[in-house]
Amino acid sequence: MSLRLQLFSEPYGSTGNIGDNITRLLGAPSLDPLQTLIREALQNVADAAKLGVGPTIEIRVRYLTDEQRSVLENKMIGVLPVGAQSNALLKESLAKDRLVVMEICDFQTIGLGGPTRSDRVPIGTSNTQFINFLRNIGVARNTVRGGGTYGFGKVALYKASHCSTIIVDSLPHEDGPEGRRLIGCHLGPSFEVSAGTMSHRFTGRHWWGVADPKDGVVDPVTGVAAQTLAAALGMPERGRDRTGTSIMILDYILEDEDLRSFAGRISEAILWNFWPRMMRDTPPSLKFNLRLEVEGRNFEIPAPENFAPLDLFCKAMKSAKSGKGNNLLELSATKSNIKLGVLAIEKGLRGQRRNYVADSSLIPPVAQHIALMRPVGLVVKYMIGTALPDERLEWGGVFVVSDEEEVESAFAEAEPPAHDDWIPENLEKGIAKTLVNVALRDLRRIASEIGLSSILNKPKTQAGPPLAKLASRLGAALEGVSGDGAGRVRNKAGGRRKVTHALASGPHFVRLESVKAGIVAVFRTEVRQDAKRSANALIASASVAVDGGRAVEAGVGLPDPVVLSISSVDGQNFARGCRLNIEGEEGIYEIRVMMPDDCAVIASAELIMEAKR
Repeated sequence: MSLRLQLFSEPYGSTGNIGDNITRLLGAPSLDPLQTLIREALQNVADAAKLGVGPTIEIRVRYLTDEQRSVLENKMIGVLPVGAQSNALLKESLAKDRLVVMEICDFQTIGLGGPTRSDRVPIGTSNTQFINFLRNIGVARNTVRGGGTYGFGKVALYKASHCSTIIVDSLPHEDGPEGRRLIGCHLGPSFEVSAGTMSHRFTGRHWWGVADPKDGVVDPVTGVAAQTLAAALGMPERGRDRTGTSIMILDYILEDEDLRSFAGRISEAILWNFWPRMMRDTPPSLKFNLRLEVEGRNFEIPAPENFAPLDLFCKAMKSAKSGKGNNLLELSATKSNIKLGVLAIEKGLRGQRRNYVADSSLIPPVAQHIALMRPVGLVVKYMIGTALPDERLEWGGVFVVSDEEEVESAFAEAEPPAHDDWIPENLEKGIAKTLVNVALRDLRRIASEIGLSSILNKPKTQAGPPLAKLASRLGAALEGVSGDGAGRVRNKAGGRRKVTHALASGPHFVRLESVKAGIVAVFRTEVRQDAKRSANALIASASVAVDGGRAVEAGVGLPDPVVLSISSVDGQNFARGCRLNIEGEEGIYEIRVMMPDDCAVIASAELIMEAKR
């Protein structure tokens, strides 16, 4: 391959330029750099998925081979900027023994089409994807109800590179193979070059491509040449059914971790931020099809329905989207009666976590959060609330903004460049600011009150706070799961009531078991006899628990759990059903309960005393 790309360093124009403050345009994201990168990159993919099918997304992390490094150094970025800092950064990266790259690639998307220069846009041009991504800074969003609003987020790509350099390879869907285009980009500090009595200033933006003979500005290499160069760098193949864009982040900042543990962090970042686009029932045109490859090894990213606690958020999302469920609440601005969005809450047993990351996992040990999002279905942030009183339980909620244009645009404009928050202060005084303020106020109150049993005991009146309305729809709540205290004692039918000190402790949850018929919850209770060893039978019962500790009474429309068996832990005494004859024996007993779908359960234990005649 004889083609060697040329370098163009952007000079200041006669009216000035934005300069090296470009790297600050992302603001100060509330998330760590990897989360910010994944969020911004995949939001761009979501906005580019306009072909009626969900995008396929491949994230690859690998070391360049010797052959690929040779192509990079001699053909791709063989000419380095003269600016001292940029020159030193690139030389440092290229001198490393092993050069790691991250590639974020999307397929079945529109790609970066349209003009390649911002100063040469034909009249009537509507497709400006290339110049918006690679030339312009801060353009307004051009995707209705899209994930982004500013275009500043692309700065996250440069900030993830030790040398602030990316290589972009794109095949626009409307152009065919000849439309393939590849370009290199570096974002560095501004610098000056002296020439006689004058000082020529440069912004710090640099591109590698094919130079225009008239003004030296480089355009991307195109067609077969672009395809050949991309292949030589190890970038994915493309064809008519694989249109889209690949972004290679050169010398990715790994922060002293091995690639395998890094794969775990990527998986968590994807799941925690994009589970709404990964659900099984996500519409095909919106669904993300993801593949993660690290050093040639594929890492499976599980369905969010199988990944605790996202299973709870998925259930809440289904309720919010369908408008069906007992745990729904519509938020409105009281004075204007404008509908702000729908909130859905789901509670359940705390699921076992997958240990993708040893330290600093994104996944909370106990879910007590509301996922906030606009109709586009991308998580903006999580609002943390109060945990349920029973540590065996957790809750997850989803708030989806109304798709009414006035409301959706208010929340979109309240987002900072990193799209990781809703900040009312970003808006001018008016209806939009009021809408965002009211929603956040009500959501904070609900999130903080969900775990408080006192709220759930208030009268179920429509005039009460939002949670009281929500509680009235949820039914009875789990506010005081029995602990280690004594269980109730009752007489066998026909016997006389008498006081006894024989005790059965409140059953505590120990594990879940998967059987053909469903999921079984296993509880343990300890039986202590009185001096006369008068307790001769152990009776167990189970109830559905919706919300924090109190059992739901039978006959309220929820399925009943079934006690399958009771047995001593040593296996010597066993009985199917809800009664075990113990004949004065003490010990620890296990109660196995078949759980209804989508419900948490609690168990209770009672002793039956044989009355003496």
